[in-house]
Amino acid sequence: MSTKATGLLLRFDEERRNDLILDTADEGYESFSDALSVPDWELGKLNIALLSFTDSTIDYISLAKKGKRVVTSKNRIDFSGLVNLNAISIRAVESRLNERLQRYFIKTSQGAGGIIPPATWAALISAIKAERPNLVEDIDRILSLRRYSGYRLNGEAADILLQEREALGIALDIFSGSNLLRNQVLSEWVPYDDTVVEVNESAATAKLANLGTGRSSFMKGIPQRYVQEESAIQHDLFNWPGMSPQHEAGVSVFEQGGRRLEVHYANRNALEHTLGVDLIYYNEEFQLFALVQYKLMREEGSVVLYRPDNQFRAELARMDQVYKSIHNAAPIQSHQEYRLNDDGFLLKLVPATGLRPASGELIKGMYIPREYMHFLVGPNGPKGSGGGTQITFTTAPRYLTNSQFAQSIHAGWIGTRGIQSDTLAATFREFYESGRALLVAYESRLPRPSL
Repeated sequence: MSTKATGLLLRFDEERRNDLILDTADEGYESFSDALSVPDWELGKLNIALLSFTDSTIDYISLAKKGKRVVTSKNRIDFSGLVNLNAISIRAVESRLNERLQRYFIKTSQGAGGIIPPATWAALISAIKAERPNLVEDIDRILSLRRYSGYRLNGEAADILLQEREALGIALDIFSGSNLLRNQVLSEWVPYDDTVVEVNESAATAKLANLGTGRSSFMKGIPQRYVQEESAIQHDLFNWPGMSPQHEAGVSVFEQGGRRLEVHYANRNALEHTLGVDLIYYNEEFQLFALVQYKLMREEGSVVLYRPDNQFRAELARMDQVYKSIHNAAPIQSHQEYRLNDDGFLLKLVPATGLRPASGELIKGMYIPREYMHFLVGPNGPKGSGGGTQITFTTAPRYLTNSQFAQSIHAGWIGTRGIQSDTLAATFREFYESGRALLVAYESRLPRPSL
């Protein structure tokens, strides 16, 4: 029986366990783990679970992933992406089904049980949507995440969104100082159903297409709770005399530990005419500025490599020009200004492995500082068998990993210093008008509450 067409009903029937899980949910956390016996589930595969904390209600719908065995006959089950169903009455659902649900509930105190037959499951989900029409979009997101879990999405649109995904993910790592926030946000991204075409179920691949206005950015696929219409810095960043209309724009906001991260997406082109993706990260406390340009690596035989072209060289020259115009050669004036390297311009080379829904991991690519890149593409840099420049993980060994880059920016060890808002605005304009999609991540302190 395919778990893609069904799910599980779990009743948490132990008071202490209930309290712990509900406290976690009330505090805004969207994941927890438990040990259960679910022999019908495959290891590592996403499934759907309906969670009940009383005898009379269904309280949450969530993703559930079976992990390693932790005790005899039981495996660790990770629950994530919880959607609060606001205590749907089981009796109300049963009246729509003409069927009793109690026999399908698995009591967690006993930890054993099976999945619901597909026809019953489909009717159950329809009944829940009918009871909670305001949650249909959130419920469909959970179902789509399970549906496309394990797939790799390809095509030109997927290539651009892949770069946007990497840019958003590393910005979240820099901001949070760990991978927890990034895992939560990226793993909840899901494509619109009608944009997934040429589906090959046996190979778990598909093409991403038909991304029209209003849906042609990665940020459009993350949960709406991260998205807001207005921004405190939107006007300063993206409004200047003579600015051409944006093809698409959006703002996502994250808060943690008294700090705030606003991530702005701006693209003046339709997706099929977008030349790539840039990330501009600014930390207000350190007055630290870092710009990352993303480039895709391709497989050639058994090697994954990047071949610079004339467009790349023009973009590298633009980085050089902006760096020279904003470089601060004056002695440092504070602890926050000290840097191990105050360049701040890098490129990330990303293997084009396909866009993966329901995954929170970043692709293992190469962060290459601007100065080192000049060596790699220069006369003394690595060459292929035909004499042309090619960059691989072997021929460019001095790259930064995802974690090394994120930690260095988070701690203020690398990045420009002494950048003022007028310089930032000029830099945003320069790169926004280059024909590439732009993600601007602006980190600041939250104002202290008045006493």
